Amino acid sequence: MKRFNRLQTLPLGGGPAGLQSTSGNSCYGGSGSSFSAGYSRNNGVQAGPTYGSYQVIPLYGGSGGGGGWDNTTGQLVGGIGGAGGGAIRIASTTQITTNGTINANGGNNGNASSSSGNTGCAGGEGAGGTIHLVAPVIAGSGYLSAISGSGPGVGPYADGLLRFSMNSSTYSGGSSPGIITGPLYLPPANSTLSQPSLSITSVNGVAVPAQAAGSSSNPDVTIASLTPVTVNIAAANIPLGTVVNLRITAETGPDASISCNALAGALASSTAIHTATFPYAVSIAGIRATW
Repeated sequence: MKRFNRLQTLPLGGGPAGLQSTSGNSCYGGSGSSFSAGYSRNNGVQAGPTYGSYQVIPLYGGSGGGGGWDNTTGQLVGGIGGAGGGAIRIASTTQITTNGTINANGGNNGNASSSSGNTGCAGGEGAGGTIHLVAPVIAGSGYLSAISGSGPGVGPYADGLLRFSMNSSTYSGGSSPGIITGPLYLPPANSTLSQPSLSITSVNGVAVPAQAAGSSSNPDVTIASLTPVTVNIAAANIPLGTVVNLRITAETGPDASISCNALAGALASSTAIHTATFPYAVSIAGIRATW
């Protein structure tokens, strides 16, 4: 039997996937986060980490929730995670007037269902995104919204960010969450900024494609070893010394969360090397760095 492993990089504040569990809340998908933290269930999977800044540099949307998993000893399917809210920036050299609705809300979590009535746990809620209006004058009586999705007994929880960059405002409409105001300033486009990146470049000496497909029928990497193998990680524009977390989610057997060696090298190009044992089955390896 061959062991197939799918590799993917998790989004900034993406909710972790639920774990197979017959007790507690650990089978539920974790909520996504953005400018504020998502919902973390008691004795369950925690929400993704927060990120972003009041200055909206760079411009980020909200992160999606993690998928749910089995809450029995069988092989039930859990619900999908809600999508993260979008990132919207509107700029004018004169005036912006909004009398309608601008929405950057996160998506609700998904619930699994079956004809037998046996279901897995629900996914996590998507976090709210960002709305940034930039103009000398901002007016109108509309409504701006960047809240998280919701689920049974949860939400909205992970609010996004609303910001006005202006000289003056007569806006009298509503908003959720509240609007942060600041001086007139148009940040450069995200493409002109140094963006952080993090990826797995090889496993056991096998190169990982730059765009991992994540398909079990056409794996990115095939590993034939029951002993620990080397995992090479590359990063850019992430502070040196940051510890990368490697999460291995297997279709069979327990999941694993591993703290890898700290990033070393230069800010523009750093690396980390670690060893990990992959289960003898299809699995997904995701990496995350928080700083």
